[in-house]
Order: sequence, then C-alpha cells, then structure tokens
Amino acid sequence: MEEKLFCKKDNFGNDRWFFDEDIRLPPLPPGLPHGDRLSYIRNLDLRPDDVIIAGYPRSGNNWLHQMIYMLKEGSLAPPPLFGQDSHVVIENTSENRHILPPVKPRVLFTHLLFKDLPRAVTDKKVKIVHITRNLKDVFVSLHCFTEKIGVYHPPWPEFFATMLDDGYWYGDVFDHVTSWEKAIDDHPEHPFYCVTYEDLTQDAVGHLEHIDQFLETNRGRPFCQAVVEKCHIDNMVNLRMAQDAVIDRNLLFRKGTVKDWKNWFTVAQNEEFEKVVRKKMAGYKSLHIYELE
Repeated sequence: MEEKLFCKKDNFGNDRWFFDEDIRLPPLPPGLPHGDRLSYIRNLDLRPDDVIIAGYPRSGNNWLHQMIYMLKEGSLAPPPLFGQDSHVVIENTSENRHILPPVKPRVLFTHLLFKDLPRAVTDKKVKIVHITRNLKDVFVSLHCFTEKIGVYHPPWPEFFATMLDDGYWYGDVFDHVTSWEKAIDDHPEHPFYCVTYEDLTQDAVGHLEHIDQFLETNRGRPFCQAVVEKCHIDNMVNLRMAQDAVIDRNLLFRKGTVKDWKNWFTVAQNEEFEKVVRKKMAGYKSLHIYELE
C-alpha cells in the first residue's frame, strides 16, 4: 500500500499536493503508507546527544545545519549524503528511507512542529536549535524554490495571496512560527537555542560561538570563524554538490541575502502582509523580527 497524496486547491484553482491534510508534508518519494510513516516518525529513536535544527522551510535551515554539523564533528568536511540510508530530515524517514545510523551524535533537521517530533525528543531532552526568518523573505524564497523544482508555481501575486491565506507545505506559516514560540515558552525544561536568519547574517561567528557553548562542543572562536568562512553562500553549493550526485543542490541555495522581499512586494502587498501578520501574530514576541513599516 502506497502513501496517498492529498490535493487542496488554493483560492485561484491551483493544485497543491501534500501527504496528510493537517501536517501537509511535501509529496516526497513514497515509503510507508502515510499513517504508518507518521507513526514511524513519532517512534523514531534518538540519542540524547543528537541535535535538531528546526524551522519553517526557507528560513536558513540548510546553512545552519551545515555549520552545526561541522561543530559536532570538529571538521570542515561537509555533511553526509542525503541518501537512502543517510538522510538528515526527520520527516523524510520511513522503513525504506533511513536517517543517519545512531553510531555517534547526529545533526538532523526538520520543518515539523514541536508536537509532531519523535517522542524521544522530549523523553531524552534532545537539544533543538530553532531558526526563524522575516516571513517576507520566506515568501519570496519559497516561491522561487517551488518554481525551480516545478511544483506549485503560480504567478507571484497568487502565491503571495495563498501564503497569506493558509500557506503551503507545513501549513499556515504564521501558525507555524507562533506554535513553535508557544512550545518553547511551554517547555522551559527543554534545551532550546533560538536564532534568527537576520542575526546570523550579521554575526554568524558570534552566534556559532554561543551554539558551540550550548552544544558543549567547545571548539572555540577560531574554529567557528573557519566554519563560517567555509559555509559562505558562495561555497555552499560546491560543498553539497561534491557530496551528492543524485540531487542538484543548486536548488537549495539562492541569494542568501536579507530584505530581498523589497524587490518583489508591491506597496499594496506590503500593507496587506502587515495587516495579516498583526492579526495572526498578535501578542507573540516573534512579531518584532518582522519589519512593520
């Protein structure tokens, strides 16, 4: 029995395909029946010294994952392949698609909500580094990414309106951000480190030093500096491509800049965005990282 795709049209009649109506996983290669895959993820065993990078798609997850992987390994070599038995994305795993084996601490990442992570995350207090990004730039980056890979690529005005309405992969982006903020507040006993993409672009070395301390890897500032230089956007594609002959890693990386949204948003779209974000994120601390002009 194969996983079944769920189609949810946007308000313009464009098809959006997912696994599961609620979680809205991207339609990746099938493994288990969907219900079984969700159960498989929930029961996935983890080590207490594993690390998880979490955040909405296009928030800098790959960049942060690569740097933290180097911290954990104490090496400037890139992460392993996204292969059949060496995947690093938690929700892409199944009986037929395995994450890295638990022979040593692993650096994994996810776009799932905290409540949908494996039970072992809370049972073993697995450390989580959570990243957020100005959602205006997330909108633009996700639009360009889906257009590159040829899935759900309506014109920008339709994509923008859909993201404001109820989002795309992993559901409503505003709900995603606020749900994570609430989970972090509700679990003071859990080890979280929170960072924004914008802060990383301003002082990647400083934040990596703090993460080095958070993870107790103790590599020191010179090593953190070397990691940041190695993981500059101009080097990221070559590092990944050298490790993966199956997937074109050019798809993952774009400009790596801040405020590119200003090249896309019209004045009317910006006003509409700010109206929606004030409504959907009212009362949340993370509202401050979004430019409201």
